[in-house]
Amino acid sequence: MESKPTAKNEIEIPSDLKYVLKEYAKNLIRSQPEDLLQWSVEYFKAKLNEENLKNLSEIQQEKETQQ
Repeated sequence: MESKPTAKNEIEIPSDLKYVLKEYAKNLIRSQPEDLLQWSVEYFKAKLNEENLKNLSEIQQEKETQQ
């Protein structure tokens, strides 16, 4: 459910925030890292790389279908 900004609540919560935080928390609990902040940096870098690779793959597939 997406939260709409109101007079009382000035921020808009992204619709996928719950999923992102849930996945992050599950992986964090499984990993039990000694350095929470460093692990978190690496986790989100890996997620960003996964997303970038997915986008690159989609672009390449589009180019192949256009040829």
